[in-house]
Amino acid sequence: MTSTTMSLVDLVRDVARERIAPGAVAVDAERAFPRDAIDALAEQGALGLMVPEAAGGSGGGLSELVEACEAVGGACASSGMVFLMHSVTAATVAAGGGERANDYLERMAAGEALGSLAFSERGTGAHFYAPELAAEREDGGVRIAGRKSFTTSGGHAQLYLVLVQSSGGEGLDCYAVQPSDGITFDGAWDGLGMAGNSSVAAEFDAHVDDAARIGAAGGGGDLVFGAVAPVFLAGLAAVNVGIAAAAQQAAIEHAAGRRYPDGQSLAEIQSVQHALAALDMTTRAARLVVRDAAALADAGDAAALVALMEAKVVATEAAQQVTQGALEVCGGQGYTRSLPVERHLRDARAGAVMAPTNGVLRTWIGKALAGLPVP
Repeated sequence: MTSTTMSLVDLVRDVARERIAPGAVAVDAERAFPRDAIDALAEQGALGLMVPEAAGGSGGGLSELVEACEAVGGACASSGMVFLMHSVTAATVAAGGGERANDYLERMAAGEALGSLAFSERGTGAHFYAPELAAEREDGGVRIAGRKSFTTSGGHAQLYLVLVQSSGGEGLDCYAVQPSDGITFDGAWDGLGMAGNSSVAAEFDAHVDDAARIGAAGGGGDLVFGAVAPVFLAGLAAVNVGIAAAAQQAAIEHAAGRRYPDGQSLAEIQSVQHALAALDMTTRAARLVVRDAAALADAGDAAALVALMEAKVVATEAAQQVTQGALEVCGGQGYTRSLPVERHLRDARAGAVMAPTNGVLRTWIGKALAGLPVP
C-alpha cells in the first residue's frame, strides 16, 4: 500500500464517518439513491481508487479496496454497494483495455462517470457469467437488445458494462454502454435492505461500435473471472464486514448506556458481556479473512481465488450472525428504528444471495481444493 493510497483510504474513512453515515437513515427510509455520498467520495478522488495512475486514479489494489469498502459499507450499506460496483467497473476496464478504455477511466476517476455492471439476467440467475443476451452485428458495430436484472445504480450511473454472447459466435464480449446509446430502466428497487442502491432492471436497445468493447473479442469470460470476480468478491466481503462492525458498535453503545433503575448498566450483566465478546470475535475474524485474501490477490498468489471465495462466504455469514446477535443484545429497541441495528440486520441479508451465491461458492471452493475445474 503506497503513501498515496494510504492517505486516500484515510480520506474515505473520514468521508464515511462525517458525510455518509449522517445520511444513512434517510437513504434507507426514503429508499433514495445515495447521491450525496457518492459526490462526497468523488470530491476526495475516491472514485479513482481502482483506476491506474496513468488515467488519473490512485492505482489501488484489493488491499486498499477492502479497507475503503468496509468504511463506506459500515456507514451506509447502499453507498457501499454503489461504490463497490463503480470500483469493479473501473478495475475491469483497466484490466481489459480497449480503444476507449483510457477515456472511460479518466471520466470515472474524475467523478464524471459513475460505473456499474449489467451482467445478471433473470433466466441465468446466479450464473451471471453465462448470459443469454447476444450481440448482433449491425451497421459496422453491434446491436445489444434485451433485458438485464439487478443493475446496481440503474438510472444513476453513466457507464454500464454489459456482458453478452459474442457476435462472432464464440465466447463472451463485454461492452461499455452509456444511457444515450439506448438504455431504459424499469421499476424501483424494493428489496429488504440496501434500500438505496437502485438495483433495477435495465432494458437495452443499444447500438455501439467495436471501440466500446472492453477486452479482446470473445474474451469476456476471462475478464469475468480474472478481473470482475476477484474485485467483486473482495469488495462485497468488506462491505459486509463494515455492516457487522457497525452493528457491533451500536450494540456496545446501547449496552453501555442502557441502565436499570438501580443504576446498573446492561453491559454489567455477564451474559451480555459474553454476547458482546462473541460479536467482536466474529467481526474481527471475518475482517482478517478478507484482508488476508486481498493481500494474497495483490501478491499474485495462486491461492488467492479460493481465499477470495471463502472471504465472501465468511464475511456475509458473519454479518448475518453479528447483526442477529446485536439485535438480541439490544432487545425490543433494537427491533425498532430507534437504533440502527434493524437496518444493519436487513442490509446483512443480501450478501449471501448475491451472485455467486454462497451455495455456488461452496461448490466452487470444494472443486478448487480437489483440483477440479471451476466453475
